[in-house]
Amino acid sequence: MILFLDFDGVLHPQYEGQAAPADVAFCHLPRFEAVMRDFPDVEIVISSSWREHLPLDALRARFSLDIAARISGTTELPVYVTEPPLIERREWEIVSWLIAQGRQDEPWIALDDAVWQFKEHRQRVVSCLWYVGMDDATEAALREELSQSGR
Repeated sequence: MILFLDFDGVLHPQYEGQAAPADVAFCHLPRFEAVMRDFPDVEIVISSSWREHLPLDALRARFSLDIAARISGTTELPVYVTEPPLIERREWEIVSWLIAQGRQDEPWIALDDAVWQFKEHRQRVVSCLWYVGMDDATEAALREELSQSGR
């Protein structure tokens, strides 16, 4: 199973147009890592916009060593021949990554607060409330999805 991970609105609440305050940033990371430790075969790919500004090693540095080791990469920052529709951009980037890696037949889910950025694969999104992030309900939904056999 591949898990595509967003940061803002998932690992901490999203603040419209602003960075999360230092005392709030990554406040849900311990919860996320606890879930991942219960599912050691899940590969993590970062799909967050943070990948646009930080290299992979800096992104991994936010995580505990055991979880960081499972982060295999980030979705690409594609050079668009034609701009994908904004409402489906995250989905487009994930599907493009899967195709580029030759892994489009593998099971995957996305942990994201922007379900509106998905159309064809909306059922694969474990959604968070952007102003809350990964709460008890999201954790339960993620555990349920990861417990099910591959899609």
